Amino acid sequence: MKHSIFSNKDFSKRIWSGGTTRELFISPSISSYADRNFDLRISTASVEAERSTFTSLPGINRKLMILEGEIEISHAGHYTKKLKPFDVDVFLGDWNTSAIGKCIDFNVMTRGRLQSELSSLVLTNKESSKLAIDEEWSSICLFVFKGSVEIEIEHKKILLEENNLLILSGITQYIFPIVSNELSRLILTKLK
Repeated sequence: MKHSIFSNKDFSKRIWSGGTTRELFISPSISSYADRNFDLRISTASVEAERSTFTSLPGINRKLMILEGEIEISHAGHYTKKLKPFDVDVFLGDWNTSAIGKCIDFNVMTRGRLQSELSSLVLTNKESSKLAIDEEWSSICLFVFKGSVEIEIEHKKILLEENNLLILSGITQYIFPIVSNELSRLILTKLK
């Protein structure tokens, strides 16, 4: 099993029409968002405009989770719904999508056969838990949105602090003990 940890110094930041975005991870590593040649892109974005229009991304599957704030997201010809913290919306990148409201969100974009599942985990101070991963998932990405935790990987404890992103691939262990050092909010992306 292979793991990598990324932090703020590794993330690229740029402006988009509704605010700013931080790219946390992109694969393959030689791909770029501008060229739309990635299989996987994970990012966070701040939506600072009261009304925003999402960039059209044909061929991209999108999952969006609200981290802070609330928005009403509209997919023309499909549906409109309100999203509160840790709610997830799943949609296609070529849908005509807009939003009303300000927030910080977490985005997972995949292409082709790559599938993802997006969820959140809240741990209180000194709470311990077990992160169980089914065999079907080949990789996981764990983002520490708030707080800090220790996760045990192959009998080794690893400290993850706020804004750290842990990428695990070639998973051979399916239960990962995890302990919070303070109130912590974690975002988990499973990939296959």
